[in-house]
Amino acid sequence: MAFWSELRAIMRWVLRRSDPPPPPGTGRQIQEAEQEAARQHILGQAQAERLRNSRWYCEPTQAHPYVPLTLGQRTGYQARHDR
Repeated sequence: MAFWSELRAIMRWVLRRSDPPPPPGTGRQIQEAEQEAARQHILGQAQAERLRNSRWYCEPTQAHPYVPLTLGQRTGYQARHDR
């Protein structure tokens, strides 16, 4: 019976202990890393927007002559009973 009471006392002691606090400055470092990641994300979006508005993005790379679509391309290759 003494074994179980000792085990119970040890378990209570282990569960009562709190985790040690993080080292000083950890929160600030995490915040700075998150802010830098957000800044890079915003810069990436701004650059993507600039590239989308640039001339090379808006124009086709090669001019293709007009080729009419076939009946299958126009109907999505569906048979009449599938529509």
